[in-house]
Amino acid sequence: MKKFVYHRYLSIGLFLGIFCFLGVAVSAYAEDSLLIIRAHGKDYEQTVTGLKDEIGEDIPMAELVIGKRTTKGDIARKMRYISPRIVVLMDNTAISLYRKYQLEQPVSATVIPSVSLMASFTDLAVKGMKNATGIAYEVPVVTSIVNLRAILNRPLDKVGIVCREFLRDFVSRNAAYCEQEAVELVSYLIPDRGRMTSNIGKGLKFLEKEQVDAIWIPNDSGIINMELLQSVWIPFARKYKKPVIVGIEILASPGLDFGTFAVIPDNISLGIQAAEVILDAMENNWQVDAGETVSPRSVYKIINFRQAKRLFNIREEKLQDVDKILK
Repeated sequence: MKKFVYHRYLSIGLFLGIFCFLGVAVSAYAEDSLLIIRAHGKDYEQTVTGLKDEIGEDIPMAELVIGKRTTKGDIARKMRYISPRIVVLMDNTAISLYRKYQLEQPVSATVIPSVSLMASFTDLAVKGMKNATGIAYEVPVVTSIVNLRAILNRPLDKVGIVCREFLRDFVSRNAAYCEQEAVELVSYLIPDRGRMTSNIGKGLKFLEKEQVDAIWIPNDSGIINMELLQSVWIPFARKYKKPVIVGIEILASPGLDFGTFAVIPDNISLGIQAAEVILDAMENNWQVDAGETVSPRSVYKIINFRQAKRLFNIREEKLQDVDKILK
C-alpha cells in the first residue's frame, strides 16, 4: 500500500514538473483572484491597506512590486501564474507595462479588467485600453483654491497655470469648475516637446503680466523635475511671492521652499474607493465602466506653514481643517 501511495505522489510531482518545464503556469490562487501591480513606497502600501480592509476575504490577492528593471515579460509571467479576474494598477509605469502586455494578447483572449489609480492624469494613461477604468489622482484645483483662500483670508480671483498642450482638455474642465466659484483660471500652453526652460519662462512672465493671485503646478514630470525646479520654477516663485498650489506633498516641503498648499487624495480612502470598483465589477461579470475615470472622494490637505507664515502672515490657529502642517 505504501509503495502504491509513493508512486502515486511521484507521478503527480512529475506531472506538475512537466507543466512547469513546458512553461504552463499552475496557479496557486482561487478562481476569483486579484493582482495588484504597483510601485514601491509607503503611499502605495497605505492604498493597498485600504483596499484589503474593504475587500476582506472576498477575493484572494497577490502583489507584484515593480522597479526600473521590471518588464512586460515579468507582467506576463505573473498574469499566467495568478490568472486574476481583475488587475489593480498603481503608478504610471504599472499602467504602461500592463498596456504593453494587453496589446500582445491574442484578439480571441479574454480581456482582464483593470482599475488604475495613483497615476498622473489617469484618464489619459488608460485611454485606449480595453475593459479599463480608473480613479484620478489630481484633485480639481478649485478644491485647493477654496480651501487656500479661506486660510489666507484674501481673494484668489485669478489663478495661473503653465502646462503642456496635451493637458488642454484637463485645464478646460478645471476652468469650468473654477468659474462656479468666481475664479478665473488663466492658462499658458506650451508645446509638448521643445525647449522647456525657455517655454516655461515665457509662460511665467505671461502669468506675472496677468497679475494672477496664485500659481497652480500640474503633476507633469515633463515640466516639473529637479533641474527645471532649480532653474525656472523656484526662482520665479521666490521673486513673485504669491501662493503656489501643488499636487504632491514633496513640492510643499519647507526645505524646498516652493509649494504653499497641496490637496491630494487620502491614500487609505483611495484604496477603499478602488475596492468598491472591484466589488462592483465582480457583480457585473468582471466588467468595468470602460473609459470612465472618477475623482477621488476623500482628500488630504497639506500646508507649507514655514513659507505661509513668512510670506502671508498665516497663524497656526487658522489651520484647524488642514490635515498636515509642515514646519
